[in-house]
Amino acid sequence: MIKRNRIIPLVFFILVPAFSFSQNMDTTATFNPLLDDITLRIPPLQDLIDSAIIHSPLLKMTDADIAIAKYDIKTTRRQWMENLYIDAAANRDYYNGLTTNEIINTNPNQILTNQNNNWLRIGVSIRLPMLAFANLNNQVKNSTKKLERAISIKENQILELRKEIILRYNQLIINQRVLKSANENITYTSLQKDMGEKEFLNGQTTLYELARISEMHRKSVTDFELSRNEFYNAYMILQEIVGIKFNIVTKIE
Repeated sequence: MIKRNRIIPLVFFILVPAFSFSQNMDTTATFNPLLDDITLRIPPLQDLIDSAIIHSPLLKMTDADIAIAKYDIKTTRRQWMENLYIDAAANRDYYNGLTTNEIINTNPNQILTNQNNNWLRIGVSIRLPMLAFANLNNQVKNSTKKLERAISIKENQILELRKEIILRYNQLIINQRVLKSANENITYTSLQKDMGEKEFLNGQTTLYELARISEMHRKSVTDFELSRNEFYNAYMILQEIVGIKFNIVTKIE
């Protein structure tokens, strides 16, 4: 007698905590990826793109390069001041003298003189090599081009990031559709296998036909496992890139 092992299609339900999306939905309902539409339970595509741009480590690094380039421009424009010098000096002189004037047949006349002199000297000088002065404008232009290059790199990075989010968002949708199809297929082949076993026991089919049906069922189970894994991976990767925890799938049993 052949022992019948009926395989029940895997179905998983996950409770979803409250999450603020830009579209109307009930975030307290359970999510079944074999039945529900995941696009109604995660943020819309544009929100995912905006979040990915904000959380991208690569863009943050490029922003730092842009800031450095801006500082370099300011530094270059002020380099000529390295050759600017200001000199200052202060001094005080004190003079005390006694002068005697003598006139014939008169008493000598003595005059005491005191004199204080205070003076301050300030000088500004610049010693700029002609070559450095001639290259100053070129250095500013070079620093400006570096800034423009960093900005262009950031714009390209944003473009590539947008493309990646679009691809991964659509891939997640496809993976869920494939998962639903695999679940339906495993249900269908499970019924076929049960009917084949009954027919074989009743002598209505051959062992070869039963083996063929069993192999179809085995393949549907494998396809379901692969589809489930691909869906989960797509879901997790999209979460990491956009920097948002969707919290609708935590574990797939």
